[in-house]
Amino acid sequence: MPDRHRDPTVTARPTQEVKDAAGDALDAHGWTIAEAVIAALSWIIEDPGRAIAQLAPFRPPPKKSGRPPKKRDQSPT
Repeated sequence: MPDRHRDPTVTARPTQEVKDAAGDALDAHGWTIAEAVIAALSWIIEDPGRAIAQLAPFRPPPKKSGRPPKKRDQSPT
């Protein structure tokens, strides 16, 4: 079992809709989201080609890197 003092966290930010639906589906099978994430990472290590191929259709779009641009003052001059 991971140790919170020894093992760093992994941060992901799914939409609330995805998180709720996944939580409900997993709960119906006696799983938590954390257990599913750890199991998925372990599956990738065990069989990367198959796991990544199966996960590919669900891969989220890449996030833009860097800070968002500053909003310019839109007030009339």
